[in-house]
Amino acid sequence: MNLRPLLLLPLSLAIMSNSSFAADLLSLDDCISLAKENNLKLAQAATAIEKERAGLTDAHSLYYPSINLSSGYRNNEGLAGGREGRYSTNLSVRYPIYLGGYVGASTRIAEAEVEMAEVDYYLTESDVAFAVKEAFFRILQKRDQIALIDNILKRREDDLVIIKLKYAAGRESSPAVQEAEANLLQAEYDRMKAEEELLLAKVELNLLLGRPRGEDISVWYQDEPMELSAVDSLVEEGKSERAELEFERLYREAVEARLTQAKSDYWPTISLSSSYGWQGDAPLEQEGGWSAGIDVSFSVFEGFSRKAKVTEATLALREEDLRLSELEDSIEEEIEQAYSSWKLAVVNLDVSEKSLDAVGEMYRLTKLQYEQGRTSYLFLQQKESALTRAELDHANALFNLRVARASLERAVGRRS
Repeated sequence: MNLRPLLLLPLSLAIMSNSSFAADLLSLDDCISLAKENNLKLAQAATAIEKERAGLTDAHSLYYPSINLSSGYRNNEGLAGGREGRYSTNLSVRYPIYLGGYVGASTRIAEAEVEMAEVDYYLTESDVAFAVKEAFFRILQKRDQIALIDNILKRREDDLVIIKLKYAAGRESSPAVQEAEANLLQAEYDRMKAEEELLLAKVELNLLLGRPRGEDISVWYQDEPMELSAVDSLVEEGKSERAELEFERLYREAVEARLTQAKSDYWPTISLSSSYGWQGDAPLEQEGGWSAGIDVSFSVFEGFSRKAKVTEATLALREEDLRLSELEDSIEEEIEQAYSSWKLAVVNLDVSEKSLDAVGEMYRLTKLQYEQGRTSYLFLQQKESALTRAELDHANALFNLRVARASLERAVGRRS
């Protein structure tokens, strides 16, 4: 069977609550935009970015000298028993010239953490957008189901009238009337259930959009054809677009910088220092003097802690390389599965449409035969049940196709 015509199948069904676009209707794009503006998880992710930016500012502070000003008074007792008081004021400046690469590594870590927070924001945004799509499509599904069940109710009410008339004429049994009445009650229950599920879907969407949970929401959607490249091209696209990979690459940079930090303990630290001080017997009678120098410090032995830090950072870097490879394989598998699910959903929708047409025609023929007394109620009831299942299966197939498409776009890393 050639699937290509099915894969390019345009879906012509437009789901709307009115015959024209009203101002209060929300499209899928409208809902995603509102979620990006108002969703609480996104607000938390945005706050995390600001927090990491503050950490970057702190890391940059290592590039600047430290300046300290101190002042005091000391009362000393001399050898002869007398006391003398001395006032002192000191201004000192210290500037690290070289810390074994520690400063640069700290900055790279802070920059990577800012970028990771930004990528995490996008990941959260992607999760929220997908949740919005699921809730949005579920509203359409339940609204379709309610319309279908209304038709089922009308159909079963009409069938019940015919069955009762036949029963009154002595051409139908009491159990047939009871079963028809039970089928009608079942349809009423199914409608009530669909209404409750529609309400819950609206609550879920409202909360995702940052709206009051009980606020009414009306949506419209126009299906569009979806044409995709071969799965190999989608896998390559996913490996270049997926934010999870970018996050892991940034995390690897941070791990690599931490290895540099650990190795920096093997190198000496060099810093310049200068100070100017005043001393005297009275606050306004102090004499000044200055000093400047260069300091070199080298840690000789720290109980093997430096070696342990380097080993730990090296293993963390190796572990991150393995995690990156594993993530690439996982993304490839996810895209393959999402692509397969989408293809099957396209075919399933086409099959359900053809099945619905066939079963509907069979029911209409059987009903005509029943009215003419040429077939039994049992056969009519079987065909009506088959039609009901076909109608609901078609609505579910449309929902599954929409979600499958959203899942595939998410797996590839396409932005909403």
